[in-house]
Amino acid sequence: MATVSRVQLSTNFFLDEFTRSQIAARRGIDMSVCQGDVIYFNLRRLCRRVLQPLRDALGPTHISSGYRPPKLNRLIGGAPTSQHQYGQAADLVVTGHTPLEVATWLRDHVTGYDQLIHEYGAWVHVSVPSAALPEPARMERLTAIKVPRLIGKPRTVYMPGLIAIDDALARHNNHKEAA
Repeated sequence: MATVSRVQLSTNFFLDEFTRSQIAARRGIDMSVCQGDVIYFNLRRLCRRVLQPLRDALGPTHISSGYRPPKLNRLIGGAPTSQHQYGQAADLVVTGHTPLEVATWLRDHVTGYDQLIHEYGAWVHVSVPSAALPEPARMERLTAIKVPRLIGKPRTVYMPGLIAIDDALARHNNHKEAA
């Protein structure tokens, strides 16, 4: 059996970490990325500007969601404008650190990210502007929480800043009561 070489995006990150999806595999969705494609260059930019400095400082970093082709993004209920579809975003956790600690470290030590989201106290979403366009980085910082509805599933609310989930929920509830 031939050995397949891994495509390195930075010192510790490889393309296959961003193109793995159990759902895509079950549904036959193509996750391949060509090395000359803008998605490849976006992933490489994400790794070199944001993820490698994070890995160097905090240690092993697990990518739970990287590139998502539009079909997969729709299937999982991703936002229609998700930067995951363009290889510009990753959801991650870092061994031995809470998501809030990871997000705070990124805020304090990395520049050039587009969005930094502390999501539900469970993981960090981070993105970069496209490698193909001269877009300035927004440096947007948010905390995502789930809030109950009277009927149906809870909805996601984005609070400005990187804050503990309990504090974000309390802030949301206080704002709702004041309204």
